Order: sequence, then C-alpha cells, then structure tokens
Amino acid sequence: MHPFFIAAVFLGPTLKPVFGASLLPYDESLVQHALNQSQASYCVGIGDAWTCPTCNSDIILTDVLEQGGGRAIVGYDNSIASVFVAYRGSENIKNWIDNVKFLKTSPYADLPDVAVEKGFYKWYSGLKPLVDYALLEASQAYGSNEVSITGHSAGAAVATLHAFDMARGDAATSGLTLKQVVTFGSPRVGDENFYAAHGAYLNSTVAWRVTHNNDMVPHVPQEFMGYHHVSTEVYYDEPSTAYKVCDGSGEDDNCSNSSPQATAPASTTTSTTSTPLLAPPAADTTHT
Repeated sequence: MHPFFIAAVFLGPTLKPVFGASLLPYDESLVQHALNQSQASYCVGIGDAWTCPTCNSDIILTDVLEQGGGRAIVGYDNSIASVFVAYRGSENIKNWIDNVKFLKTSPYADLPDVAVEKGFYKWYSGLKPLVDYALLEASQAYGSNEVSITGHSAGAAVATLHAFDMARGDAATSGLTLKQVVTFGSPRVGDENFYAAHGAYLNSTVAWRVTHNNDMVPHVPQEFMGYHHVSTEVYYDEPSTAYKVCDGSGEDDNCSNSSPQATAPASTTTSTTSTPLLAPPAADTTHT
C-alpha cells in the first residue's frame, strides 16, 4: 500500500469556496478501526456481550445507550488511548429516506445563520445527555480526556453534530477534547453556513467523511434544498480497493457527487441499503 499525504490542496477556478480542507494525512488503518466501532453499534445492544465480528479486543465497552430509536455505544479504546462513542444509523435506510421531511432548524444562539436538519438534531439531542454522562464516566475511569467519535449513515449525521459541539467547547463535556471524528456514508447535515462553521472549528482536527461509490445516503438531503456536505470527504470506488481524498469543498464533483446515485431521485435509487463502507485495506491501493 502506498503511503499518501495531503501535502497541499489545489483548487481550480470553478470549485466552490473551501473552508475545511484537511491537511492532515489520511490514515486508512485508523479509519478501518473506526469502521469496526460503527459496525459494532448495529450488533451490540443493551445487555449484549462484546463478542460481535468487529468487536475489537482493544476496546472496553462501558455503555450501550438507546433513546428515541437511536443507539450509541461508549467505551475506552486502548489502541488510541481515547474514550469513544459510535452512533448507529437507521436499520431501514429506504424507509428512512422515503419518510424524512428534511426541515431545517437553527439551534446555535451564537450562530443564528447556521442551520442543520431538524430530524438529525432531534435525534442527537435525545441521545446527547446520556452520551455526555457516559463519556465523562469513561474518561474518569480510564484516565483519558480525549474523545473519538464515529457513526454510520444517519448515525454519521449525529456524530457530525456531536463533533461540532465538542470542537466549539461544549460546556456539558468540559474537560474533554475531541481527538477525531470519522463518519461513514453520512447524509448532508446542514446548510453551507454549517459547512463553513464546521470547517473553521475542526480545521486542525482529524475529521474524515468516508463515502462509497454506490451509497445513496450521501446524496440526501439534496443540494437544491439548501444543504451542503462538510469536509473532508474520502471517496472509495465500487470494490473499495481505491480511494480519493477529495477537495475541501464538501461537494467535490470528482468524488461521491460523480456517482449515478447523485442525480437519481431518492425513490428510484438502485440501492435500498447503505453499501459496505470499506473493505479491508487492499494491496496496491491507488490514490489521487
């Protein structure tokens, strides 16, 4: 596997303004580790043992939290010396996309022009008090004040909102710092002002939004509805054997936006589930 570092961000004259292009190296092993946590959130419920196929032995599970249909798992990750939270996505992606209303809300008093999708924010707000308490307890128990956040699909949207709050110095988790956020198959979470604010607050944080060629979820809510992806996207091809670290625009037309899913109406997309997020890292991976 060839090492790849984002040494610089090259912007052509037709690209959208870039607020959040990451200059940090993309670490596929770190991302694969986060993926295992995201997948574990689907198969580990309240009272279940930490024995699922992606339940890494380096991880100590402390809490499984459920509220309003959402689920988060919290614990301590020995491999990166960090507490973590992984948010599960919807278990029926097609029904979720067909039924969601995609209304906006502006929940930040100091950022009145920043809007996010109302349903995602409600989902996040329901889980947040439980997750905050669990993270603080795990931090105290294992002596780490760093937090890693991950999530898949709708859970990726919740993870994005959580990371944004932590990067802004959320008083509810005072003393904790955001180590990294890695999401998989995230829908668009907010408007272009949210994209800009997210990029400004997380500009020095490991923050990767991983997408896959045949996943319909990253294409909703649509741009014409006033939504805009956060950066930085990492786009995997159909067999998940090659990836591209995209520009910082959030809407790189050479990445997920180049997929046929990007222009198909949600009700006619060819995939009714979010596709596998990543295959195990393959030899001879190519990068652009």
